[in-house]
Amino acid sequence: MRLKEYPTIILDTIPKLYERQINVFITHLYGIEAQVERLPKKFCKMYTTQPLANQLLEYLGSRGANISSEDFHIVPEGKPFSIRLSDGKRLEIMLCAGNVLANSLMLLIRRLRGGRLLYYYSAVQQDDLNYLMGNTTFQEWIALGTEELLLNLQAAHQPFDHIDFEQIAEQISKFFKENDKVPVIEVPQFGYELLIRKLAETSALFGHIKLLDSFQNSYRCLTSDLRYFHRSGYTISLAVNHKSSINIHNSEISYPLSKLKWSPVPNRINLIQICSLLRPLHISGIVGYHEKGNVTPVPEFLKNFKCSNAIVSKTQVIQESVESKLCPTKRRRDYENEPILFTKSKKLAYVDDDDDIN
Repeated sequence: MRLKEYPTIILDTIPKLYERQINVFITHLYGIEAQVERLPKKFCKMYTTQPLANQLLEYLGSRGANISSEDFHIVPEGKPFSIRLSDGKRLEIMLCAGNVLANSLMLLIRRLRGGRLLYYYSAVQQDDLNYLMGNTTFQEWIALGTEELLLNLQAAHQPFDHIDFEQIAEQISKFFKENDKVPVIEVPQFGYELLIRKLAETSALFGHIKLLDSFQNSYRCLTSDLRYFHRSGYTISLAVNHKSSINIHNSEISYPLSKLKWSPVPNRINLIQICSLLRPLHISGIVGYHEKGNVTPVPEFLKNFKCSNAIVSKTQVIQESVESKLCPTKRRRDYENEPILFTKSKKLAYVDDDDDIN
């Protein structure tokens, strides 16, 4: 996608032709393999974080692409940086992670002098937005809202179906016992790492999931913490690999990915969370790579979160910042030496909001 006001900024699209003035921002890799079926002879400079750069480098390297670390501009997650565009304009930008693996980023753009954000861009599911609440810089950036909120609206009109990972894990364990064969899940090249991590964190599958070669190598690009996965002495109850590398043996049986219900495409609740957090002046659907036809219209239940005067006083911003520093929230990270505790989650009742806000 190309920003209308800043045409040299391209989001989550790898151009086929090299242009020196182009600034490509990579916030996720879900579906990116379709973009590089034909490899560019030379890659435009790509801004992203180290984990995503590692994943993309490994994948494109295996494809024989003419790419190296020099083609990336590595930026820290959750910390602002500035860029100068080809027309001389300067912008301040921040990439923030929406989950513990940091493979689904959100892009925040504002003027150097601060103020309301120009753009807030989120293309994939952000499962753990509370992950960002301990970042006072993020809080200060979003305090005045955003002029334009860019969202992936593909699943906006689909009903919300709450996912109970403990329940899904128990179903997989039952499937394994009934068939006496190891279930194998075939996942796309990118985007499903967090799903597998969440299954590995359940009491039923902790230590029982084996990451096969291709998927494990890609997962290691995001984190070295594999303590949730197969451990010595544990029975393998589930194996995971990429679709392109799958090879089902006699002792294995395919397990449909659709039964896991989760997708990197944002669901309606995730969209509502982001809209309520940002109170945008305008909401727009993201134009996907080589997307044909009309962009998904913004549903009415999201328009209700638009704010024509999304103004928060400087006093409130400063007060929140001070309070956050006095009682800092511990950000979720991988702590390999911490004990792993399992707690039974309470069942929550989810209601459809169509009747109330449509």
